[in-house]
Amino acid sequence: MSKNLSRRDFLKYTGMGSAAAFAAAYGMPLGTALAQAPPGDTAGHLVIYNFGGAEQQRMFANAIARFNERYPNVVVEDLYIPWPEGWGHYITNMKLRAASGLKTDIIAIAIEGTREMIFEDLVLPMDDVIATDAELAAIVDEVEPVLHDGLKGPDGQTYFFTREWNNMIIHYNPVKFEEAGLDPPAVDWTWEDFLETCLTLTHGEGADKQFGFSIPWFNFGLTPWWHTNGTATLTEDWSQSNLDDPLMLESVKFVHSLVHEHGVSPAVEGISMTDHFMAGTTAMTGAGRWPFDTYVTTDWRTVDITPWPRKRAGTTVFGSGGWAVSKTAENVPLALELIKDLAAFETDLEAVAVGTSLPARRSATENEIFNSFPANAHHFFGSLEDIKPVPSPANFAEYEAIFMRHMSQIMANTVTAEQGLEAAHIELTAAMDKLAERLAG
Repeated sequence: MSKNLSRRDFLKYTGMGSAAAFAAAYGMPLGTALAQAPPGDTAGHLVIYNFGGAEQQRMFANAIARFNERYPNVVVEDLYIPWPEGWGHYITNMKLRAASGLKTDIIAIAIEGTREMIFEDLVLPMDDVIATDAELAAIVDEVEPVLHDGLKGPDGQTYFFTREWNNMIIHYNPVKFEEAGLDPPAVDWTWEDFLETCLTLTHGEGADKQFGFSIPWFNFGLTPWWHTNGTATLTEDWSQSNLDDPLMLESVKFVHSLVHEHGVSPAVEGISMTDHFMAGTTAMTGAGRWPFDTYVTTDWRTVDITPWPRKRAGTTVFGSGGWAVSKTAENVPLALELIKDLAAFETDLEAVAVGTSLPARRSATENEIFNSFPANAHHFFGSLEDIKPVPSPANFAEYEAIFMRHMSQIMANTVTAEQGLEAAHIELTAAMDKLAERLAG
């Protein structure tokens, strides 16, 4: 087959079939095959499998509108899933779409689902494309490296372009601190400092009781307790359970003690940490940037942020989301052009205004909107100096369910921390062994 193809042939092949297959047929890297953007009069239909809330939907609709200024003859269908009831459900639905042959050109996913998308061969690798497309390379270069690297596959390849991220950081009420005669938390405070502060902030009885801290009761929210003690639920490569690590036991016992020994945190079952915090019944909680949308819309400004207290390390946790091109995309070059708008600086600026996540680019936060509230907003990006991604193996939904079920039993005093972690370790080890078999084919 001749490799001297015309622009018309290029657009014919990449517009009507798999660009990856086309590149293979012509003996060239995928990036070379996609080196030219489609002409502005290209007609087509692109489908995005997407997630988020109403504000995110409007934000991405604006990005699609910018794309349609360049490609007015392309219809973009944004299949928008409201904040998923767990990433397992969202991932399963995407796999069902693929198995059913339903059209999907761009996939949005959080880090919790990236390994599953890659293993199921649902997304295209992008390194060759980035190497030949200056605009995509610029997007990658503008993103914080730790965020971009966190979305890479186990093979070290890029499959996802970062769209946003969140971390875990302490939210505290400065008025409560002032009333208690406390200075704001130091940036290098310890678990011991934290506990002493919680004890000072906890007072009253019954309905009038004020707690020092409200535990963020979900896997991501608990993770900084493990990281700041130099441990994690899984091994560094996310391949095996690490729940038999003595440091995990020490960490779980500390979290348990906040409720059952020291009484500085309310019981974790059935509470809304944000509601408690905003109602003034707790003086501190842990979250990322997502509650700030609620803080702003309700005009509640009595909050600031500070780094997570440390034990053996200052390491907190992040989770991020990304855009990928589906392996079955009918026009890969066109899908990439849309991603350029979805991941554009303008989109990051809108994310700053929305307030539910942090933009991929630090440069998008260099403005009054971001830095005027909270007072120490710089701690958000400052956390990237010592941070790790939330463990996200290809069986994330199963892993998370196992761990949180046993944690719930520990926090309910149904079992001791030792018993709960031992049982969780046995169950999680079996699950990770099965995953290894599945990954091995």
